[in-house]
Parts: sequence; C-alpha cells; structure tokens
Amino acid sequence: ADYFHRNEIPYKYECPLYLKGFGVVHPDFTFLSKKNRQEIYWEHDGKMDDPVYAQNAVRKIQAYEKNDIYPGERLILTFETAKTVLDTRMIERLVNRYLL
Repeated sequence: ADYFHRNEIPYKYECPLYLKGFGVVHPDFTFLSKKNRQEIYWEHDGKMDDPVYAQNAVRKIQAYEKNDIYPGERLILTFETAKTVLDTRMIERLVNRYLL
C-alpha cells in the first residue's frame, strides 16, 4: 500500500468480490488497469510456510480461475514466507507490467 500511495497508483483495499462457487473474497488490492480498463486484483499471500494458510490460498486461486480471472492476466499474485520476504523491486516490475 505504501508503494502504491507513494507512486499515486489508485487502488481499493480489500474490496469485496463475489466468486461464483466460492463466495465473497477480499483481494488485498483492486486496481483499474490503464492498459485495458479492466479491474486487476492483487492477492498477497504472506504466510505460505503455514500449511493451512497455503492450502486456503491455493483454493482461492483456483476459485479465481474458475471465474475466468487468471494469474498473469487480471490476477497478480505475490508470496512470502518467514524466510523469504517480498522484494519491493518485484512490486515495481509487476506494477509496470500490469497496471501502467
């Protein structure tokens, strides 16, 4: 969120999204792509070393896909574990690729 704010990238935080067959999810961030004028969802899965959390994250990603929202198209995914933190340079690359 700090990166987006500093770079004046408008977003909605945890805006509800209904996924058919799954229910309501709250993507970490929702953006409107300047490239294609579509909503882009960003899910950051920050506890992937927790087996239950990781299993739920995979289920949610599958629900996005069943609703025609695919990683690399309208879904941005980032991951962390206790030992592998998110590189802020990756955030910049993803923003440039999908949002600007």
